This record gives sequence, C-alpha cells and structure tokens, in this order.
Amino acid sequence: MAGTGLPLVLGTVLHFTGVLMYTYGIFYNNVYCTREMRAHLIKTGSIDEKDVYGMYKFLTMWNMVFQLTYFFICCVSDLVTSSGAHSPITRKIASFRDWFLAAVAFPIGTLVVVVFWAIWAIDREFIFPKFLDQFFPAWLNHVMHTFVLPILLLDMYMIRHRYPSKTTGILGLAFVALSYVCWILWLGFVVDIWVYPFLKVLNGAVFGSFILVCALLLLVLYFTGEKLCKIFWSGYADYDFEMDKLD
Repeated sequence: MAGTGLPLVLGTVLHFTGVLMYTYGIFYNNVYCTREMRAHLIKTGSIDEKDVYGMYKFLTMWNMVFQLTYFFICCVSDLVTSSGAHSPITRKIASFRDWFLAAVAFPIGTLVVVVFWAIWAIDREFIFPKFLDQFFPAWLNHVMHTFVLPILLLDMYMIRHRYPSKTTGILGLAFVALSYVCWILWLGFVVDIWVYPFLKVLNGAVFGSFILVCALLLLVLYFTGEKLCKIFWSGYADYDFEMDKLD
C-alpha cells in the first residue's frame, strides 16, 4: 500500500506474476491460437499465405511484449534492491524501470485496453469478431486486453516510481508510437497487408488527422500515468526508492 512500507516481497510477487502471465500468454497465443487461426483463415480465403506476421501485426501483441519486458525489468530491480547492493547500477536499473513504465508500459498498455473495450462496446465485430472465440479462450482475451491495466495500477500503487523528465519520457513514447505507425504503413504499402482495413481508404488529410488524434490520446495517457503516481504517493515527495525494501 502506498506509503505504508509494504514489504518488497509483495511487489516481487506481483512482478513475477506479471512475467509468468505474459510469458504464458505469448507462448499459448503463438503455439496454439495463431497457428490454428491462420490455417482457418487461409482455408476460407480470408488471408493470403504471404501473411506470415500473425498477431504481431497488431498493437496488442506489441503491448504483450512490452508488458513482459517491463515486469522482467521490475524483477531484476527487485533482485538487486533486495540484495542490499545500493550501488549506482541499482539506481540506474530502477531509473530505467520507471522510464519504461512512463514512456511505454502504461500509455501503450492503457491505450490497448481502453480502445479495445470501447470498440467492443460499440460492435465487437470491428475489433474481435465472434468467430475468433473458437481460437482464443476467454482467459487469453482478458490477459491481452483487460488484466493489463489493473496489474499496472496495482504496481504503481504498491511501488514508488519516479517519472522521468517530460522530454525523455515523451520522446520515448513518440519513438515507440512512430515505430508502430511505420510498421503498419510498411505492411500496407509494401506487403499489401492492411492491419486495420479502414486505414486503406483514408485519404491524406483524414489519415493525418487520425494519427494526430491517436498522438494526443497517448499524451493524455502519459500525463494520466504521471498524475496517478503523484496521487498514490502524495505526501512522500522525499521517499527514496531504496525504502521500498523496508517493512
């Protein structure tokens, strides 16, 4: 609990749980779901055999990798902190952990959850057609699109995170966002695979407006994460991250 000196072991359990959840989710998706779904879609003519990119066309799978990376970094930080070795490298690991949360894990993860369930509420066929239920069990859908946000919020509530400067944080987020935009544009114009079919029919001005709206939403989510950290740890401005290990 924020500000009560929660034992480090509980944070470590949370982080280790995150690593296990995302590792198994990615494994199960790659080994069982995607393979069977691809075979079905090729058989029905819904996709071409040249589409070898599977779920990694989608931001959801990028986010799964991002979340796994974040919770792995958290485990490493927990390990070096619990060892009592408060060296410069310990602080650097904690600093990188906090930067990754601010610039990647929280804004991208929250975007995936919010957009997925918002579109689902309007019409699930736009985002996760009903026929996919035969390939993706409900628990995996929630690992990819629901549990992401609660586990991040719990981590932020339990562990003190120092947000980076706005310059380094927002630049990191911009790099990730632009990388994904370049990825889907390359797939669309070079490979002729449109991850999100509606993008194919957008003209230049509308497409630019769409990208601008997405960028503004990511900025809002970035500042939301920063604000939540301040709310969770209000009154502990001088609290040092090394104290996370104390009872």
